[in-house]
Amino acid sequence: MAAAVGVVPAVALGCGESAAVPDSEIVSALDLERSPGGPAYSIGGDPFCEVSDDLLNDSDEVEVARDGSGSDLVITDPDESVGVQAVPPFDPLCARQARRDLEQLE
Repeated sequence: MAAAVGVVPAVALGCGESAAVPDSEIVSALDLERSPGGPAYSIGGDPFCEVSDDLLNDSDEVEVARDGSGSDLVITDPDESVGVQAVPPFDPLCARQARRDLEQLE
């Protein structure tokens, strides 16, 4: 019975879904800090590197964000399995660094 229970989560993930990355891991990887005066984080405390506090924990959330009106502001790892959504104005240098940092979560 225990062996059968262990197989179910693996099968569920094998159907095209990815495992969710906890917010705490994204916060740590990107060195996110709560931005004063708004529901956002800033990368390393930089006010020109703000991202939404609604972190994209899996490929389904990334896909929904990409389908929305701010799809050009979505920053992900290469597999698009985890990401964040930038808040304008956003420094392009921050986007490059964020992509590298998100890649480390894989």
